[in-house]
Amino acid sequence: MKTHPVDFILSGFFTILIFCLSLFPVSVLSGIVTVPAFGDYHVVIDSLLLLLLYGLWSAAILRLMMVFKPFSPGEYSMEDRLFTYWKLFTVIYEFGKGALLPFTTVFAKPLVAKLFGATIGRDIALGGHLVDPQLIQIGDEAVIGHDSVITAHTINSGTIVLKPVVIGARATIGVHAVLMSGVSVGEGAIVAAGSVVPPDTSIPANELWGGIPVKRIKSL
Repeated sequence: MKTHPVDFILSGFFTILIFCLSLFPVSVLSGIVTVPAFGDYHVVIDSLLLLLLYGLWSAAILRLMMVFKPFSPGEYSMEDRLFTYWKLFTVIYEFGKGALLPFTTVFAKPLVAKLFGATIGRDIALGGHLVDPQLIQIGDEAVIGHDSVITAHTINSGTIVLKPVVIGARATIGVHAVLMSGVSVGEGAIVAAGSVVPPDTSIPANELWGGIPVKRIKSL
């Protein structure tokens, strides 16, 4: 994957900006609230507050980026400005998501995914990893198995392909499964554990698919 000096400059600028936006209120609260309330333990509380604010500021900035310049599905050269934009978005997302890890219980995962731009339905179980939340849609009551990976981008030689991934209501993605860009999984369908779903695969509703690469097994 190609990187240019502008990638480091943009990533560094936004990382420092978000850190400063997070550090200032923590510094103010430390003298007013946390030191008097927690004494020598204020360092722990201040650190947790810093991580929480860093994650929330990261999510807010990504939301603004999506409002002013949403991602358009398509195939782009690695010299394209959108590729630079995607790399910046990804860096902010990964750092922000990492900062929120101490607060991301299994029950909070859907909320964190929503914060970073994923379209999430009601009552889902999210045990997997969303790589491009801004291009991922998960329907009501879907189950995303532990350590599964859902990514809406595919990097080929010299190009990046961005396509939405759509998972229907009540669908189940098995543990350690991998879903790639442009995949759609119909309502009530099941992707077996450890399966790899190649780009642009469409799995109909109420069917069981599995394997590497994934193939239809049976109707449900």
